[in-house]
Amino acid sequence: MTTIRFYQFFEGFDISGAVYNFVMKIDSIVESVKDTLATWEQRITGRRDLARLSDRLLEDIGMTRFDVNVEAGKFFWQE
Repeated sequence: MTTIRFYQFFEGFDISGAVYNFVMKIDSIVESVKDTLATWEQRITGRRDLARLSDRLLEDIGMTRFDVNVEAGKFFWQE
């Protein structure tokens, strides 16, 4: 996946430091939001997959059905 950062649009242009810093801050916020959304998606997927495991597989990884229910019952923003 190619990441396009805001500063690439301004390459070759003379912009003030304040505008550049603002654009870089926006870029940083966007990256942070993308990272957070990716983390939340991983939690949702992981918890759903964990809940689908058989009791035998859960025993192999040292978890009980109760442990899984506690983990799967968490909201996506909870660690």
